[in-house]
Amino acid sequence: MRAITMPWLFVLLVFAIGGCSKTRSDAEGTAETTGSESALAADEQAEPPAADEASADTIDLGEIPAPIAAKDAKTVKLQVVSESGYVNERNQYVIDLLERDYAYLSARVETPEGRPVQGARVHFAVSGTSRVAGVDEVEAGIATDESGTAEFGVVGGAMGLDVIKLSVGESTADLVVNVISLKAAGYAALDEVEGALRWDDLMKARVRYEGEAMRVDFPAAVSAQSGKPVKLTGFMMPLEPQQKQTHFLLASNPPSCFFHVPGGPAGAVEVFAPKGIESSWDPLVLEGRFETVRRSEMGVIYRLRDARIVKP
Repeated sequence: MRAITMPWLFVLLVFAIGGCSKTRSDAEGTAETTGSESALAADEQAEPPAADEASADTIDLGEIPAPIAAKDAKTVKLQVVSESGYVNERNQYVIDLLERDYAYLSARVETPEGRPVQGARVHFAVSGTSRVAGVDEVEAGIATDESGTAEFGVVGGAMGLDVIKLSVGESTADLVVNVISLKAAGYAALDEVEGALRWDDLMKARVRYEGEAMRVDFPAAVSAQSGKPVKLTGFMMPLEPQQKQTHFLLASNPPSCFFHVPGGPAGAVEVFAPKGIESSWDPLVLEGRFETVRRSEMGVIYRLRDARIVKP
């Protein structure tokens, strides 16, 4: 078992977990953040510059186009936006995604003149083993906001090329998902462990965002295991600055991004191991008491308590 060098990895992972719980990246790499407001006394406030004192190099960005209601938009254009997407030689929009990993994307709906369309329903049709997160939302379509944007997630299936067709009325856009296996990417693959909970089942949980919290509907096979001893196999994401971890995340995939937990909310389990477990890059097989969290403000929907390492 290869040990993880501390403390540099701990710093990176704390940054990652903090980023995931405090911000939610949109498809262009920006983030929604929460902050406090402070009021200044009158004598602390700077006087606004007079019109003739305005800086000559001030850039006039113009007015942001006001949104138009979907019912009033006669013609729309639809595009997929991702912080990591690219156009291939066939002029297809592509994202590369590890199996079981989670990608955050956006669909943008505008008029030909560039006005955002609010309230448009974006529908999805998947060809392949990948899936769009939030099955209920996908069936009804996801509505665009005042910026003409609808956020969604994609979970990578088996290795291969999958196609997700997005549509708003007669306007369509194709997203090609290039799914890469862990083995092909040079990572250790997770072995099948007899009697262990499968990540494929855990990641079928339906997660809904309600303000700062998440509400979760779990598959029956997963709910039935809550409160019982189970086995889990996965990759460690340390949360403590020491070599022996008593509190960490067990993820479906190796850590590969500073800003998101691999696999999204359903792709990680919060682990409590009172006796401690050595940090490692290698896959772990753990046994402990499993818990589901139906409402979470911490970004965690699964927990494993009294965890210990067991043989496959």
